[in-house]
Parts: sequence; structure tokens; C-alpha cells
Amino acid sequence: MVQAPVGWHCHQCVRRSARQAPVVRYRPGFGAVPSARQAPVTMALILINVVLFLAAAASSRLTFDSYMIPVFMSHFGQSYRLVASFFVTNSILDVALNMWCLYIIGRLVEPTLGRWRYIALYMLCGLGGSVAYYLIGNPQQPAAGASGAIFGLFGAYFILARRASANTSSIVALIAINLVFSFTIPDIAWQAHVGGLVTGLAVAAGLSAFRRRREELVADVAIVAATCVVLGLLLLLAPGVVNLG
Repeated sequence: MVQAPVGWHCHQCVRRSARQAPVVRYRPGFGAVPSARQAPVTMALILINVVLFLAAAASSRLTFDSYMIPVFMSHFGQSYRLVASFFVTNSILDVALNMWCLYIIGRLVEPTLGRWRYIALYMLCGLGGSVAYYLIGNPQQPAAGASGAIFGLFGAYFILARRASANTSSIVALIAINLVFSFTIPDIAWQAHVGGLVTGLAVAAGLSAFRRRREELVADVAIVAATCVVLGLLLLLAPGVVNLG
């Protein structure tokens, strides 16, 4: 028998209740906000973005070679721009705002998913934003910045908060306000914002479906599958990107 808060339970009843009870590892929006020490990947991403910003500020060539310019990708096969574009930008205001948002939202999402899944989520969201801009953006208009990946973190936080039955009104309002800015302010790559947001929603929904420890391997497989789907879609719709010659 096992002592319980009320009376005694048999071992079989305890095991059955444990299997049936919902598992909630973290409830976003409840309790104290995790400290920077609990989000080392987020702090590393901020440092990388700032260092690359300073490097780009000292080299106009690095800045130009890092922009998302769809026509350069389709004609010259410069597929590295898919990733470089959400790490490098030459606008100090863009870097400051994006890094502030990353500092806030990253500290909430990273402890929930764990370091490796968080890294995968961030990279997939950034890649999703780049692919969306490549497919529907202005082919000759340069674009850069981490906002697509950060929009993806917004979407992921919404899914995680809903899964934990937390209040999502604040994140919904934040997403809505930023989308309004994306569509109304000139020279903002709304395509990357929407692409990152959709990717974050999809990946987080897939990850949150696997809550128990024995299913974590399936969650990792889901991340790999999502990566393959994004890259495969890009290769099918834009074969010129893989022309590395």
C-alpha cells in the first residue's frame, strides 16, 4: 500500500493513475519568468546576432552577401542566403528590437522545449521565413533580419501556452500588433514574418503532441521530418536554388 494525502492506495491503482494523469512540464505565463541562465541558447543567439551585426557594419560586402535576394538565389544558386539572412542585418534599430524580443520570448520557450529542440525550432522558423520570402517576396528586393525566426517563437509560445491551459491573450495581441506593423509599414518583409509564424505554429504543435518521456524520440523525428519537408518544398518549387555551380 502507498500512503496518499487521503487514505492509502494500492500500488496498482497508483500506477494506473500515473499513466492516465496529464503531464504538464511547464506552464508558460505562470510563476516567475526564467532567468537568462536558464536560457543559454537564447543568450548565445543574441550574442551571435550582435557580433555579426558589428562585423557587417564594418564590411558592406558581408552585409550584401548575407541579404535574402531571391533573384541572386534563382540565378546564381546562392542558397546560403536562406540562413545568413536571418543572422545578419545592417540596421541598429532592427537588431535592437529583434534582440529585445528574442530575449523576452526566448527565455519562455527555451526552458519548455529544451536546448536542442529550441535550436531546431529557431532554425526552422528562420528558414521558413526565408523560404516564404523567396517564394512570394520581391525577387530583387533585399531582406534580412531575425524577425521571421522571432515570429516563429511567438507562434510556438502560443501553442505551448494553449497546451498548458495558460492565458494566451497577451501573445495573441502581440502577434496581431506586429502583423499590423508588418503589413502597414513600408519596406518590411511581411512574407518572412508570416512564414516564420506559420512554421513556429506547425513545429510547436507537432512537438506538443508528444508529452511523455517515452515519446521524445518521436518528437525528435518530427523535427527532422519538418526540416525535410521545408527543404523538400523549396527544392520542388524553386529548383534554381540548388544550382551551386
